Parts: sequence; structure tokens; C-alpha cells
Amino acid sequence: MSVGLDAVTRMRLLRITVFGLLALVVGCSAESPPEKTALRVVAQQVALVGGLAQTVLTGDVQARFVSELAFPSAGKVAQLSVDVGDKVVAGQVLGRLDPLELRATLDLSEAELQALQARVDLARADYSRQARLLPQGYTNRNEYERAQAGLKGAEAELMTATARHQLARDALADADLLALADGVVVARPVAPGEVVQAGQVVLSLAHDEAPEAVFDWYESLPPGLVIGAPIHLHTLSEPAREISGQVREIAPSVSASSGTLRIRVSLPAEAWHWPLGTVVAARLAESLGPVVILPWAALSRDQGLPAVWRIDAQQRVSLTRVEVSRYETGRVLVTAGLQDGDLVVAQGGQLLYPGQQVEVANVLAVSEPGGQP
Repeated sequence: MSVGLDAVTRMRLLRITVFGLLALVVGCSAESPPEKTALRVVAQQVALVGGLAQTVLTGDVQARFVSELAFPSAGKVAQLSVDVGDKVVAGQVLGRLDPLELRATLDLSEAELQALQARVDLARADYSRQARLLPQGYTNRNEYERAQAGLKGAEAELMTATARHQLARDALADADLLALADGVVVARPVAPGEVVQAGQVVLSLAHDEAPEAVFDWYESLPPGLVIGAPIHLHTLSEPAREISGQVREIAPSVSASSGTLRIRVSLPAEAWHWPLGTVVAARLAESLGPVVILPWAALSRDQGLPAVWRIDAQQRVSLTRVEVSRYETGRVLVTAGLQDGDLVVAQGGQLLYPGQQVEVANVLAVSEPGGQP
């Protein structure tokens, strides 16, 4: 009997112990967890401003007119006095063919001309004699016509020889290659000593007159970029000194080799001192309407879409989707999703989660439309 009582007692003691432990656990869980420290962030107050997208094109200065220079006759190139990059003036002697061969050709044509002239004189005398004898019956019609045909043939050969002689004289006179205008030599595909054909390009001359800036554009053209539109230009060495050019030509189709559209801009007279090959930049401005300018660090993602962290009155953050009109260097232009006066996280949003308490350490100034945040 005493053994049974001891078992009951032990059961009661076990129940009391379990209930005590449960009460202890419930009491501990009822206590509120310690509040997490607010994350310090840098904020920016939203302000709608007039959006002005800046598009920068990079190109170089090229000559509008390029002459391909060649000798009018074949011959051996005896001399080329210029090389690529040399500046020349109109009328300057740039190269010369070997005159010995040309003079030999001229002498040969003169000898041929004299021989044919003697043949013509002989044929003319024969024809005159047959013309006198035919009415008197001392010759026949066949001999007369033979003399007449011989004279015409000799005269035709003389005319051909005269033309060849004139060509030989012109070739000797044109043995010097002259510059057509002031400019710069941009190509020299032939070296001294080579034999060239008539019309074969020997030098390429870029004229100093009317240089232009040339750009290759990979994207669709901005709406304001049309023929005749003004465009601001500057060299990379002098970015603060801008001049205004004018779009002269836009290629009608994309280049098959580069996949770009070529844009040619006429330069004003004040830019004509820029050497050929000078690297220039063109700045295009495009109005976007009211936008919010935020730094790149303010941009986050919500299910693959652009979003920003917005701070409410209780200093808690929520992820808000936005529409980005343009991504630029160091900043993004937002057109929808935010209202004037909203406070958003500009820096420090990498570790945030919805509803998190934040502490604003600093508020950035509103960016200007044309500047960087």
C-alpha cells in the first residue's frame, strides 16, 4: 500500500514540475524582443524639375573634300616629295615621273611623224600626176583611184601620228604632279620607283577648305537631330570652349560594316584651325518634361522592376516602383512613381527591408537638370 502512495506522490510532483516549466516558458515568450537599432541612411527629398537629357557624341575632324591625285600618263615614278601628314599649298610640285622615258617616247613620235609626213608628200605628188594624165589618156581610171586612195590613207596615218605626238608632248609637260589646293596629304599608296598607269592614284589630298566634324551614332537619332539643326561642339582638350556647328548630312541608312549612322556637321570659320583628326565631342539637349533626378545609389529592384526606398513620417521604409526615363552617368531620371516632397533613400539602401526603421543622417540637395546629383 505504501508503494502505491509513493507512485501517486511522484506523479503529482512530476505534474507540478512540468506546469512550472510551462509557466516559465510562457512568461519568457510574452516579453517583447529588443528593438533593433535603426539603420542610418542618406536621404533626398523629391522635387520635380524640368528634365533635360544630355546626349554626347564623340567624333573627329575630317576634310569635306578629298582629291585623288594621279599622273595623266603612264610612267615610272622618279620622285615623291611629300608623305602622309605633310601640309601642301596649291600649285606645289608633289611628285615627278621619270622624264627620260617620256622624252624617248616623244622623240620616237617625232620620228614617226616626219616619216608619215614624207609619205603624205609622196602620195600627194603621185595623185597630182595621175590627175593630170587621166584627162589626156596617158593613164587609166584604176591608177588614178589607187593614187587617190593612197593619199587618203597616208593623210589618215599622219593625223593619227600627230595625235600621238601631241599626247607624248603633253605627257612630258605633265610629268610634274601638282597640288590642286591647300591641304594635307592623307594617303600615299605609291612609292618612288614604281611604274604607274595613267589615272592610277598616287596621292590623296584632304583640302583645308570647309572641314567638318564626323560622328558615328549607334542608336536611334534623338528627335531634335535633323539636317540643319544647330549642335554644340568642343574639343576634348578644351571642353569649356564650345562652338555651334550645323548638321549638314545624316546617312540615309546604317553602315553594313559598322552598324552606325554617320553624321556630318559643318564647322564655323572659328573652328577651321582645328587640325584634321582632332577628337571633338557634340552635346545634344533633349527636353523630357517634369522628372525626378536621383543618384544611381538610390535605385533598387522590385521583382525585376526599378524601385526606390521611400521613407514615411514614422521613419520606416517601403519599396516603391518607379519609371525611369533615362540612365545617365551618375544619375537616373524618374518620370513616374514619386510625388513632389517625398523622401527617398539616396545612399545606404542595400540592406533595407520593408517596414525597417531608419535614421536619416543627411538630406542631399536637389539636383539641377543639367548637372550631376
